[in-house]
Amino acid sequence: MAKRRYSSELREQQAAATRARVVQAAAELFAVRGYAATSLPQIAREAGVSTETVQSHGPKLRLLQAAIDQLSFGGEPGQALIDTPVGAQFLRASSPEEAADIASRVLVQVNTATHGLWLAFSEAARTDKTLAQEFTALAVQIRAENLIILRLWRERGWLRDDVPDAVLAQWSDVIASVEVYDRVVRVEGTTVEEYRELIAGMLLELLVRR
Repeated sequence: MAKRRYSSELREQQAAATRARVVQAAAELFAVRGYAATSLPQIAREAGVSTETVQSHGPKLRLLQAAIDQLSFGGEPGQALIDTPVGAQFLRASSPEEAADIASRVLVQVNTATHGLWLAFSEAARTDKTLAQEFTALAVQIRAENLIILRLWRERGWLRDDVPDAVLAQWSDVIASVEVYDRVVRVEGTTVEEYRELIAGMLLELLVRR
């Protein structure tokens, strides 16, 4: 019994490692080549596995979704942000200043990792109806996650009272967006640390009670 259990656990570990390698390869190719120009055989070659193995983790859209989940917060598909190791950092904040600092550091980590992948997804969604629907669904999911964090801030008495939480969530969406990261860091050439400081300041200025 012990030997069979060990063999089963080993197979599960190997399967998880293979999936992570496939998802990472897909993320890198989507970011560099774009979604439409990336094929499953190309992902297989990049990951060092067979096309059949990639197909078992596909289709491409599922790989794209998994790549975003894996690179963003390290969670599983459908897992709440606050339950991931990255998201759990928000629970440690003891002041609005510390919360904004944590948020800005998380955004640096997430946007740096997903920058190319997100832009590839956004571009592909312009001409593909299915991708457009999934892109919209992802935006809705991000808004919901932001509201969870804002409710945490609200419970601790940090949020301003003159603006509805739904509007504050919309503002935080814009501040946190990959598009802002792209404009500030890639286009304008601002350093990542300067971007982090800018984001932290904007969160405090726009969201926090005076």
